[in-house]
Amino acid sequence: MKQALVLIIAAAAQCFLSPALLAQDNGSAFDADSFFGSAASGSSVSGDAGEPAGAPGPIYLGSYERPTGLSFTGEASADLIYVITEPFSAAERTGSYRGLSGLRIDALGGDRNTAKLEASALAGMLYSDAAQEGLLSFELKKLYLSVHTPRADLSVGRMIINYGRGTAFSPVDLFSSLDTSGLKLGRTGSDALRVLVPLSDFSGIDAVAGIAGAPELGIAGLRHYGNALGVDYGLSAFRDGSRGGDGELVLGLDLKGDLELGISAEALARLPFDGLRLDGAQAVYSLMFGLDYSIGGRWFFDLEGLWNIRAGNAEAAGAFSQRAHGFASLSWKPDELNALDLRGFYASDGSTQVMMSAARDIAAGASLAAYAQYASLSSGESIAIGARLSVAY
Repeated sequence: MKQALVLIIAAAAQCFLSPALLAQDNGSAFDADSFFGSAASGSSVSGDAGEPAGAPGPIYLGSYERPTGLSFTGEASADLIYVITEPFSAAERTGSYRGLSGLRIDALGGDRNTAKLEASALAGMLYSDAAQEGLLSFELKKLYLSVHTPRADLSVGRMIINYGRGTAFSPVDLFSSLDTSGLKLGRTGSDALRVLVPLSDFSGIDAVAGIAGAPELGIAGLRHYGNALGVDYGLSAFRDGSRGGDGELVLGLDLKGDLELGISAEALARLPFDGLRLDGAQAVYSLMFGLDYSIGGRWFFDLEGLWNIRAGNAEAAGAFSQRAHGFASLSWKPDELNALDLRGFYASDGSTQVMMSAARDIAAGASLAAYAQYASLSSGESIAIGARLSVAY
């Protein structure tokens, strides 16, 4: 079934991306998304490296000129952290210093309106008593190509596909999971083939198929999005084979509206396949409801709840698999230089995580933050107190 969906998506892309559609004007403006910031356009590239002077450049379809080059943005940071494990047990309490150096590089290339490349990579070095030589980590969050035409948009590679309406909890997000380790919440990327077909200015069909691993263990399906009565909505149907067995039929609904308060809601049903039939006795249902509100553009409030209802013994998917989860956040931004953030997670099994941070811009592109985190998990309790100096470029 998943192989058939991949073939359908690829055939649709080939139909939509005709040579005539690639002959587009590349002089219009582009606003990079909030993750990459405002990337400056690079200089025009006239030929590949190593070509002799005057050598003819590559031939493009139609009268399309060679796009602008590659532009880079990113951030470098250095953290000093003091970690206390089992802080409330005199017999087991320990403390240690840790250092963390991080580098994020974001790249944006090609013509931003017709065909482009996006990439984002994270590298980190952790220093501690257990890793005095330094523990190196690397994560490739994005690396994908996309082609935009009036009929359809085609993307392939590692990308962040985020369908969810919630800040923290999002059961309909099958291709992306939440990263709670940083000062700010983030999303993970996944390897996929995606075709987005607009039906109007506010609606369309989104077809996605995972391209990593065995096809029967992947995720593939369709999502329809639109707006009705001022409410943004999405209806999705996917086949998910990532949990083994014969796979699962995953049906989702997501809503987002503003009535003084911002309101978000999601509902998801996971129905396991037993051969060619659905096994409702092992179904799992997930419900999310959230509220957000702001006062004067300075105070921001967010409150969310997630409930997982099991018909049988099957567990809910993802990191938030307990019977109930809660999330709350409060942010205060008195001016353009200062910010104070407080967020917390709670699960019905007693797991708790609270993060508080205060940040100030101290120079153009540079900021200094102090933070504290408390975690009570199945592995034990810990308190981390740290400071971060970061420079954006």
